[in-house]
Amino acid sequence: MLKKAIIVIFILCCNINQKDFINYDRCVWNGMLAYKREDFSKSLKFFQKAFEIIPDENPSDYFYAAAAALKLKQNTVAEELIVNSILNTNASKDYFNSFSEFNEFRKTKTLQDIEKKYDSLKELFLNKSNNRFLNDELNKLRAKDQKVRKKGDKTLMRYTDSININRLINITKEYGWQKKGWIILWHQRGTYEDDDNYVWKYFKPYINEQIREGKIRKDFWAIFEEEISILSKKKQLYGFYFRQFKSFPIIDIEGVDERRKKIGRPPLWYLNEVYGVELPETYKTNNSKTIPLD
Repeated sequence: MLKKAIIVIFILCCNINQKDFINYDRCVWNGMLAYKREDFSKSLKFFQKAFEIIPDENPSDYFYAAAAALKLKQNTVAEELIVNSILNTNASKDYFNSFSEFNEFRKTKTLQDIEKKYDSLKELFLNKSNNRFLNDELNKLRAKDQKVRKKGDKTLMRYTDSININRLINITKEYGWQKKGWIILWHQRGTYEDDDNYVWKYFKPYINEQIREGKIRKDFWAIFEEEISILSKKKQLYGFYFRQFKSFPIIDIEGVDERRKKIGRPPLWYLNEVYGVELPETYKTNNSKTIPLD
């Protein structure tokens, strides 16, 4: 089992484009809908199809797929999925231990075996290429970022943010964009509209080029746009702040699903069905609550 999974991580190197992201997401969204509707067989098939498209995107997707397999008593399949989540996406042990859908299966041999070999599987991921170096470097930046915010010293925070963003620029120049660096960039959002700022002079053209090449999702800047809309208009464009619909209502709510579609996000009703989000009273959907695969 482990040998098979180890082989997977070393052969999974593929060129991704925006169409792959679209097809992957549609499979995952349908997988999540089927899971919440307790059609676990259908859910598992959708997730497995998604992993054929992009094998190293999101640990959460692997975990839900594994949970579906466990519900179906396909423990061998579940083990493979969890192993691949570690080897392909660097799924953290803390997340594995806190993932609530696994709770009813914690005492099974499958999850106990995974628990025992989790650290060794993590080492296999870290030993690949520059993974260990990048993981360590980005964890240091994130740790500094959070530590200074807990202290509440704004002067020290600005200084640390400056040091961190400069390091992130250097890492990106040498190794490309790293998802773990997002929070460091997010904490520069106060100057997002200043195109003369050195941070955005570097990151905007770089990220835009990566989006055009299909290496980064096209919704990358959407949360920044949402933030600007809230600050300037007290209203949301996409509904990212779903716990604050009353404080920050959605602009032109009739068109929100179309706007979300353009940036590669599921319709608003999906948030309600999958995550139980309470939607605005003015939101209406005329579709059958299905997501087409093409």
